[in-house]
Amino acid sequence: MSSGKAGRNTPPENDKVMTPAGLAQQCIDIVSPHFQHRQKFLEPCRGTGVFYNLLPNNKEWCEIDEGRDFFEYKERVDWIITNPPFSVYEEFLAHSIELADNVVFLVPLSKIWSSLRRVKMIDDYGGIRHLHIFVNGARKFGFPFGFPMCLLWVKRDYKKAPVFSGALKQGKRKKECRQHHHL
Repeated sequence: MSSGKAGRNTPPENDKVMTPAGLAQQCIDIVSPHFQHRQKFLEPCRGTGVFYNLLPNNKEWCEIDEGRDFFEYKERVDWIITNPPFSVYEEFLAHSIELADNVVFLVPLSKIWSSLRRVKMIDDYGGIRHLHIFVNGARKFGFPFGFPMCLLWVKRDYKKAPVFSGALKQGKRKKECRQHHHL
């Protein structure tokens, strides 16, 4: 395996974590109400196609194992939706925001906040449009780790407050219920 983002012929085995179909469907259900007619979609890590198969017809794909390296893709798209490789997450995010107006990643929550550089990259691009934290840890979905997983949707030039859903929203409801119960 070579270092750096371009020319990676063989991704590390731990980057080959296939998204369960039900989890991909949940992700698409969150963002698809915002899809518009004639928009172009890209699934840069097609794998078994669970995200790709759920996207509208105007779609493209990359898959390094099939000789279509995302880092060589240069066309503009409206949406990128994927479970990105974690070993090159920052480079993957940087290339995604160059190409798309909307970037949707299924990632461990820690990938978003563990680097000030990543936070600044997202802020410079626009902002977080929606953050959905899945209630169950990643292991419950078949991933080989137990970190909290989230859907991260970042949008070009987005400067409004993000929408939070999933575990964050549910935790807030529980706290509100406890507070009202004690009044």
